[in-house]
Amino acid sequence: MSRVVGIAAALAALPILVVVLLLGAVGGTPPALATGTPTAVTSIAGLPHVTAPSKAAATAIAYAEQQLGKPYLWGGTGPDAFDCSGLVMMAYQAAGLSIPRTSELQWTWGPQVPASQVEPGDLVFFAGSDGAATSPGHVGIVLDPATHLMIEAYATGFPIRASQFGTAAAAGGDGVVVGFTRPWAH
Repeated sequence: MSRVVGIAAALAALPILVVVLLLGAVGGTPPALATGTPTAVTSIAGLPHVTAPSKAAATAIAYAEQQLGKPYLWGGTGPDAFDCSGLVMMAYQAAGLSIPRTSELQWTWGPQVPASQVEPGDLVFFAGSDGAATSPGHVGIVLDPATHLMIEAYATGFPIRASQFGTAAAAGGDGVVVGFTRPWAH
């Protein structure tokens, strides 16, 4: 009987184990900061060490990292489940910044930054379900721009995770980036 219980416990932990194993394989080095003085460092087991460009960005990243493995829930704003924009909103709320609730409003709230100047803590946006770049329907928090790594609440059936953006290895919908914004610059 104890062997059955042990197997059941191992199977229950499998989604978290897979996430940890995948994150450990991502690796990477911290990006060089183009401007400013690094004010905080963040890391979690399996994720690259990231020097955040501001205390607000570091706090938002740390909050998002703490949510890894929690379930996706459309319209969710935590604490037990999130959707993409709910995760972003709550991460920046933890940093003392009030940002809009939806990815569409987060995109227009900006300020937008060029891809060549993206830093940890910036937001990365993707086309909505209608395929329109003018009204992005998905958002993630950039963790490491050098390796195209973000934290996102992707979709139903996928836990909050670190994943690639803007590359051929990215999940469906995450390959083509609409643009980036920097909430902590407000």
